Amino acid sequence: MKNINRRIFIRNTVYSGLSASIMPAQLIAKDAVTDDEATPESSTETTRKKKVIVAGAGISGLCCAYELMKKGHEVVVLEASGRYGGAVLSVHDGLADGLYADFGAENFTKPGYENYWKYIEEFKLSVLPYFHRENILTRIDGVWQTDEIQKEAYNVRVRQLGGFNKRETQFLLSNPSSDLQLLYLEPYFDKFIDEYKPFGIGYDHLENTSISEIYKKEGASKAAITILDGDKTSALYGIWQAYIMNKRGYDKKLKLFRLEGGNQVLTDALGRRLGSRVKLDCKILEIENSETGVKVKYKEFGETKEMSADFMACCLRTTALKKILVTPTLPPQKQFVFDNLAYDQKTRIVFQARSKFWLEDNISINLTFNHPALLKIWQVADEVATDRVSLMAVAPGGTNPLRTLEAFKELYPGKKSNINIEQALVKDWSSDQFVHGCERHGFSGLGELSKYWPHIMTVHGRIHFGGAHTDNRSWGMEAATNSAIRVALEIEKA
Repeated sequence: MKNINRRIFIRNTVYSGLSASIMPAQLIAKDAVTDDEATPESSTETTRKKKVIVAGAGISGLCCAYELMKKGHEVVVLEASGRYGGAVLSVHDGLADGLYADFGAENFTKPGYENYWKYIEEFKLSVLPYFHRENILTRIDGVWQTDEIQKEAYNVRVRQLGGFNKRETQFLLSNPSSDLQLLYLEPYFDKFIDEYKPFGIGYDHLENTSISEIYKKEGASKAAITILDGDKTSALYGIWQAYIMNKRGYDKKLKLFRLEGGNQVLTDALGRRLGSRVKLDCKILEIENSETGVKVKYKEFGETKEMSADFMACCLRTTALKKILVTPTLPPQKQFVFDNLAYDQKTRIVFQARSKFWLEDNISINLTFNHPALLKIWQVADEVATDRVSLMAVAPGGTNPLRTLEAFKELYPGKKSNINIEQALVKDWSSDQFVHGCERHGFSGLGELSKYWPHIMTVHGRIHFGGAHTDNRSWGMEAATNSAIRVALEIEKA
């Protein structure tokens, strides 16, 4: 199909409104778990059995409910949409030959994602390596550049800035340039006792100081200061995040992975084990928070209902939370978080092609376009035995997929006539009514951290707050599982 234009089949998916029946048939038949099989025999003698309402059936809500269920507590998960998984969304429908793609929750890593890996091992899920960040071609100033060309341009810029000093040069002999900040920030790590507590350790004053001032103070060269940047980044925030990355091993070379069949396989596995404890199409309208428990008013299939519990694990995004009436009124710090927290807005487009057409041009399909209508594209589901391929494209939220296709055709670094894309599926997270946006933004501005942290995760009465946005580093499924386990432990100890 050499002439690809508006005849292309564009399907605007509405997966947020589909039922859980979209999970692959092989997953339903294999390792199915009934409610009775999933329920522990009894709670521990030292822990009172509690009733907990979990708000939201994204990965965080499902993990939290699962952990509480294993402890013997009574859990009910209320989910507004007709499916569980939230931003973890794998698409199979509409693609040929068993192809699939992840519209959300792209990958996970090692090192890192420790809690996430535990679920993979527990549920015996199949893991595949993911190579979409290797052999990348990047379009810079209208020219396609390899990683090697970019590295040389980096070195030229360093020389133009006067070069690195002796200490920096010695450090870079055994460390990648991406770790250069550690040379100046690592001495500050010793004061951290808890990775969730950046305040109260003697660095509070650094919240209003830029991290570039730290580099200058520690004797960094002009080249290092310029390349590391940081004029608008709080030193406290920068040091804290570098500490977290170092503690979790992210300053080492990361290996990327994904789940065979799509990353939704994990949320499907959690959902099956929770069974009927998950109530879909149940939109929460009001939350009443008292000294003795919580009462929730929700709408189920058009009917308004009420439910009471000892605690709530609130794993909803702030975009949903600020639409729910909470009584008594939330404290100002918590309300500020609800009103101001921002999320990345992305459109993901899956192109199905008849073959690996880029091989005819002897180029990589891991392409970074840096274009307003197309940021990146790469192959997914490469293990599926078929000549056809699925490609994942990422664009800013609200982008017209036809414009994305036009940009791809216009800028593709090979022979345009080789392109044989035959259809596309679209997921615009910026317009999703249940999961509005992707990962949350950081709190890196001067004086900004204390406005959000720790209020974003602080318990309010009988309501405990989870979700990826409440963790100390917003890395998708890792942050979601970390926060879920934190909330489950909080409720267990309450």
